[in-house]
Amino acid sequence: MKFYYLKTFNQILVVIAVCFLFSFASLIAGCSFLPAIKKIACDIKAPAGDLKKKVGITFFENSTFGAVNNFEKTFHIKLAENIEETCPDILIIKPGDTGYPDQMAVLPKLASEQIDNLVLAKTGRRLGLNAIVTGSLMDISANKETRGILWFKNTYNFIRFQIVVEVYDTETGAKIFDDSFDDEIQVDETDIDNLRTGNTNEIPALKDALLNAVIPIGEKICDAVNIQPWKGYVFSSVEDKIIISSGKRSGLIFGDKLEVYDNESIFEGKDGRKFFIPGLKIGEIKITALYPDRAEATLISGKSIKVGSTVKIK
Repeated sequence: MKFYYLKTFNQILVVIAVCFLFSFASLIAGCSFLPAIKKIACDIKAPAGDLKKKVGITFFENSTFGAVNNFEKTFHIKLAENIEETCPDILIIKPGDTGYPDQMAVLPKLASEQIDNLVLAKTGRRLGLNAIVTGSLMDISANKETRGILWFKNTYNFIRFQIVVEVYDTETGAKIFDDSFDDEIQVDETDIDNLRTGNTNEIPALKDALLNAVIPIGEKICDAVNIQPWKGYVFSSVEDKIIISSGKRSGLIFGDKLEVYDNESIFEGKDGRKFFIPGLKIGEIKITALYPDRAEATLISGKSIKVGSTVKIK
């Protein structure tokens, strides 16, 4: 009998260990470990999970030596479609949409040619964005490799590419995601010649591979955005009448109470980059009128509510 209980106890420990390993693996692998685990992981949302976050996507630059199948005109469209399919609770705005701002069509740059994250964050706040996605096709290269063993060795042609993706938080101007996606495709000698002569539009396999890259990239963006809490921003403030840059589409309803936080302090980081510092609570407001992407509110408590202040669901 003692042996039976010991065996049962050991079996329980094994089950617990397996569950722990599956849980841990799902955390480190993101929302792409297993379909069932992916659903559980992706359903874990930050506070105010009933509210939809809005994300802006910019043009993805082509920083390589030549034109690549209209990469700049098509990649952001496919990426937006993938995010909307993978994370339907995220609202997307992209180049070509009505009201898309010029400040995002041409990204603001510092003298160092780095993105001016502070200006980008301010633009995002006016649009009610929680995050802004940017990126570029950084490199395309060709190489030959000998693979196999003994007499089964053979030489193969490959094209490698790298896409860099950054996601900026509009509350702080800091990055919440920064990664590169590298992949390679096997091609024939003609494709290698086309790449070397800059005739990349004649490589259909490359075009397909670049567009397929939106799948893992979209999943990573969803993960990064989902763990962030929902935030809105004060668009206009005159006495006790306040307008915020989020509305019905974000899930706000008449009578919602929101806490207002100061968000105008700035600190300077490495290489002269500047960031907003989330501040203290300065008041509360109540929604009195709703529009698709705007909401009117009256002041319940506090004073001196400034444009750009952060609002969070109470």
